[in-house]
Amino acid sequence: MQGLAKKLTLTTGAALGIAMAGAFPAQAVTLNFAWNGNAGYSAKGSFNYDENTAPATFSESGPGATNFLRSLNISFFNPLNNLIAAYDNVVNGNATAQYFKFNFNTVKQEIFGTIDLGGEVAGDTYLSGTVGTNLSLYQVPLSGADFIVDSNSGAIATANVPEPSLILGILALGAMGVTYRIKRQLTHSLK
Repeated sequence: MQGLAKKLTLTTGAALGIAMAGAFPAQAVTLNFAWNGNAGYSAKGSFNYDENTAPATFSESGPGATNFLRSLNISFFNPLNNLIAAYDNVVNGNATAQYFKFNFNTVKQEIFGTIDLGGEVAGDTYLSGTVGTNLSLYQVPLSGADFIVDSNSGAIATANVPEPSLILGILALGAMGVTYRIKRQLTHSLK
C-alpha cells in the first residue's frame, strides 16, 4: 500500500510540474553572462529574447528597436568587486546605445563575434572586442582616446536562468514528497 501511495505522489507531482509548464508556455528566455579580466575587473549582465521568434543566431547593433532582444543590462566591477557602473543597453526591445553590438547563438546558447556593451560618453565604461579573440574593458575619458582598463582572451560565459514554471513544478513535487513522508511517519506513530 505504501508503494502505491509513493508512486501516486510521484506521478501526481510530475503531472503537476508538466501541467504548470504547459500553463505558462516558455516565450522569453533569460540568460546571465559574465566576463572576467586578467587584472581582476569583471562584468555581469543578463538579457532575454523571445524563443518563439528568434532564429538560430541573431545580431543586434546600434540604437532603436531591436529585432529579437527584449532587454540587456550589464554591470562592471573593480578587482575588489565594487560596482563601477551599470547600464541598460536594451529596454523593452529598444537599444539605447549608439555603439551597441551583440551577437547570440540560440542553439549553442553562446555570445559570439564582435560585441560592444555598456556606456559610451565621457566617464563611462564599456566592454568591447571579439568573443574568443580579445575582449577589453574600456574607460571613456573626459578628453582623448578611450583606454583599456583590463582585458582577457575573449572568454565570456552564459548561463540559463530557470523558468518560474519549472521551479514551481520542482517545489510542488518536493512539497508532495514532504507531505507523503509526514503522513507515513504519522501512520507509523499511531500504530
